[in-house]
Amino acid sequence: MFKTKRLTLRGYRPSDEEFFLDLFDNYNVIVNLADEYAAPNLGGHRDMLKTMIKCALFVVVQDSETCETIGFTLLSISTPRNLDGDLGMALAEKHWGKGYATEILEWLKDYSFKVLGLRRLSLFVFSSNKRATSLYEHSGFLVEGRIR
Repeated sequence: MFKTKRLTLRGYRPSDEEFFLDLFDNYNVIVNLADEYAAPNLGGHRDMLKTMIKCALFVVVQDSETCETIGFTLLSISTPRNLDGDLGMALAEKHWGKGYATEILEWLKDYSFKVLGLRRLSLFVFSSNKRATSLYEHSGFLVEGRIR
């Protein structure tokens, strides 16, 4: 379990599945997560969750004060010898705009470089996701390419 100023980041539990299926069933969330069609897809959402759980780091994010689950963050390391990680995160829509994503990202960067010894963090974000794009640029990420 990890702590930030306002958040607890803990391992996934089977009892978390309902939160994630609800999260992935929210159009405003899933349209920014998956490069597939954003549509109700219980089986596909379960498969996506199973894949995410297998990442090098997958943590459930909770508000430390209320213990309410608000989202997740993950780190995938496809080739450890390259010391390059791919990150991702999502929050339930009612928690957007409260600074939680910034707090998670700062923790994830610190953990990745200082604890895991990574040398590079990458991410994929849709250009239509202006809030995330702004967050990542503000946190020091650079645009290195665009997929059309």
